[in-house]
Amino acid sequence: MKVINGKTNCAIDFKPVFEQLNNELVRIGRTLDLICAGGYVMQLHGYRATADVDAFYKSDAELDVLIKKVGDNFRINKPDELWLNNSIANMNPEPPEEYIKTVYKFSNLTVYAVEIIYLIGMKLVSIREQDLKDVGTILKNDSNEQPFDLLSKLVGMGFSIDISSVLDAYESAYGILWLDEFYSNNQDEMRNYF
Repeated sequence: MKVINGKTNCAIDFKPVFEQLNNELVRIGRTLDLICAGGYVMQLHGYRATADVDAFYKSDAELDVLIKKVGDNFRINKPDELWLNNSIANMNPEPPEEYIKTVYKFSNLTVYAVEIIYLIGMKLVSIREQDLKDVGTILKNDSNEQPFDLLSKLVGMGFSIDISSVLDAYESAYGILWLDEFYSNNQDEMRNYF
């Protein structure tokens, strides 16, 4: 785990949880592919811990029972939410194959994760307060991207994102003084976006 802002992340090790889910899938003769995003990808990269896994997958009653059983065994379900959920599909389309990588491959379960740059795009689309903080953390710790270049890459990936959302994330990473300086130094180019 990385130390970010002087804090070490303490996280759930989801590998044994996924292994048990795989065992349950074997027991009933099903296979499952998960494309993980959100806090779990942040945790994979050492940015912050998460208590649940947001993923793209096809849900049904039988699968929900397995997910609940595994979560109960590990005591990681919340009263109103299972440890694994697909609610992220309500805010984002499923990521294209070229932007995902394999994290675990078991006999009946494959766990994928979106690339960190794609996660930035997803978070800038949903633009909640935690999403801005997450993108700010990524930008501050592991990105040499400049705002215009980042926006161009994200648009190239198919995201419809406004420059103001990108700049909000940079402000979260570097502060209002950085943003003021950026505006001062890029007035002509900013006119292209407004």
